[in-house]
Amino acid sequence: MFISTRCRNNGFTLKNFVWAKSSIFRSFSNQPVKTTPDGIFSYAPINNKSYIKIRGPDTVKFLNGLITSKLLPTFIKKNLTTIENSEASPEKDKNKATPNIPVPEFDARLGNWGLYNEIGIQGPYISRFGLYSAFLNGKGKLITDTIVYPTPVSLSEGIPNYPEYLLELHENVVDKILHVLQTHKLASKIKFEKVGHLSLKNWHVEVQFPNLPEDIENPWFDNLLDPMALAKTSEDASNFAANVLQSLFKSDPRILGVYVERRTELISRHNSTFPQSFRLVTSQQVQDPSKLFNFDVFEFPFQVKRMDPAETRQRRFQNGLVDSTQDYKPESLLPLELNFDFLPNTISTNKGCYVGQELTARTYATGILRKRLVPVKLENHDLLDTDREKKYEEVHLDSTIEKDLAHPDPALNPFANKTAALPKRKQRPAGSLIANEGQYGVALLRIEHFSAAFSSDEPVEFSITTTKGENVKVIPQRPFWFENWQQNNGLRE
Repeated sequence: MFISTRCRNNGFTLKNFVWAKSSIFRSFSNQPVKTTPDGIFSYAPINNKSYIKIRGPDTVKFLNGLITSKLLPTFIKKNLTTIENSEASPEKDKNKATPNIPVPEFDARLGNWGLYNEIGIQGPYISRFGLYSAFLNGKGKLITDTIVYPTPVSLSEGIPNYPEYLLELHENVVDKILHVLQTHKLASKIKFEKVGHLSLKNWHVEVQFPNLPEDIENPWFDNLLDPMALAKTSEDASNFAANVLQSLFKSDPRILGVYVERRTELISRHNSTFPQSFRLVTSQQVQDPSKLFNFDVFEFPFQVKRMDPAETRQRRFQNGLVDSTQDYKPESLLPLELNFDFLPNTISTNKGCYVGQELTARTYATGILRKRLVPVKLENHDLLDTDREKKYEEVHLDSTIEKDLAHPDPALNPFANKTAALPKRKQRPAGSLIANEGQYGVALLRIEHFSAAFSSDEPVEFSITTTKGENVKVIPQRPFWFENWQQNNGLRE
């Protein structure tokens, strides 16, 4: 059984999961308790998802050449087109208190061993939870993001012969990815097939403790997020996944895949009440995921809330995140424009070749990136044009703020025609609205406007002009990665 040394007394155990006593209530030991922390279990169906099941001895190597995440613990000689992440360099590792422990060598062709994650709190780790990644085209543009699920979640009845995964995709792009897989298959020993949305269900689940004190660490780190990143073998990963399923979801066999949300770690690390999100892939028989949840683990009452899918989309946009091609047009954006380099293990910085890698590596290495995705709030969003499938709406800086840079003052010229009007250059957009759900959305904003949008004492104004000439005010919200961007990439970009 895998229980990390750090979290041995308060981690997931198969028969004695004492979250409430060891983690939450322990946080109140040195301060007066005014209220008992309540829990909120929220869920919503995620529609329009389809899956590709892929299995076989060459599966991991095959996918490693197609998606942006690193799935194999191999060492590739660096060259000009290989990204190097200075955060993971040996020179910096020597100065770190946390050791970088490698994953022991194993044969990735044999056994359904899970997923390799390149970066964890003590180096790489093995997991049986889903991994957020992406498919690119040959030019480095994003075809679609995806979640790769090891399936089943835990291996209670022996280890199958070969790796097996579910690829989660929006139903409007699944045939495109099937074509990509077929094109690159060649002699690879793999099998894949489409699993329609009528066979499986997908659920967004959130668990929140809203009454925790603000000055403590979010308990999900000590109990789930940190220990799950410590498993170094497939056995450790399977045992830990089994403990999580037993403790939180009563080991229900109808759960076929689990994704633990890690993209928002920078937010929850500094917010004790920030909810922990999960994505569950279940059989069609599941009608209410709250019936799967083990409320008895916690020693306080829970409120159960069914959310509308639009509400979950709004929450995602508030965090500056997208989810599949329902939020963007395929092959129109770069993965770094969507901040995939700030999401754990979504883009490998030391992987070698994969489809679309060359432009991604060059962009990362040179720092020449003009735009990034940021959350925005929209005023009068109901004025937006409803037919926006062909192009993104342009976002402009208020013309009263941005000076007309069309022409400098002309030099004195005795032969100049003083009555001739100078032609005006069209104002370059400050960005583009990628998607919105009501008043919340995400927009690509040119980096040159970041300082004015997020650091200025006098906020500037952005707007969209509709085809009817009406203005929709766009208010950029500071993204969770902004401080990291300033420190690591701000100067070079």
